Amino acid sequence: MRLELPRLRRAGYLKPGCRVSGSWSWSRGGDPSGSVSLACTVDPEGTSEMVISFSHKGEPVTQRIRLEGVPMKFGGWRWYARCPFSGRRCTTLVLPNGGHRFASVKAWRLPYASQNEDAFGRAHRRIAKANERLGRMSKYARKPTRQRQWDRIWDAEELLDYGLALAWQRLSKLEGRLEGK
Repeated sequence: MRLELPRLRRAGYLKPGCRVSGSWSWSRGGDPSGSVSLACTVDPEGTSEMVISFSHKGEPVTQRIRLEGVPMKFGGWRWYARCPFSGRRCTTLVLPNGGHRFASVKAWRLPYASQNEDAFGRAHRRIAKANERLGRMSKYARKPTRQRQWDRIWDAEELLDYGLALAWQRLSKLEGRLEGK
C-alpha cells in the first residue's frame, strides 16, 4: 500500500492552513485490498503532520508522520514526509506485505517492479505503457508523437517474437530427444 504525497495533495489532503481528514483505500483486480484513515494538519510555517490510522493483524495502529513544506519558485509548496525509520525526506510512504508501519521505499529496501522481471516481462510492460499513452492522446496529437509509441510497441513485440521462436526451438529439440529414446 502506497501513500504518495503528490496524489494526496491533488486529492485535497494537503491544503495549507487546513486540517483535512478522510479515508484512503486500495484495490487489486476490483477487490478492496486495504484502507487507512488519514488526518492531515498542514501549516507551511509551523508544524505539519499526517496521522495514519489502520489495523494490523486485528490491532489498531496510529502512526504520526511529520510533513515538511518547501516553497516552490513560482508559488505553492512541495510536500515531503519524514520517514519514521530513517528520518529522511520522501514523497512516498509504503506499507509492504508483512510490514507493520508506513515508511519510505528506501527504508524498506524495496526493489522496483521492473527489477524482478525478465526481458520478456519488461517488454509486456512496455507494450502496455505505450498502449495506455496512445489511449490518452488527443486526436490532434502530432504524427511523430503517435509514431514513437507505435515504434516502442513494434520493438517490444519483436523481442517477444524472438523469445517465442527460441522457446519453440528448445521445445522442438526436447521433443526430438524424447522421440529418440
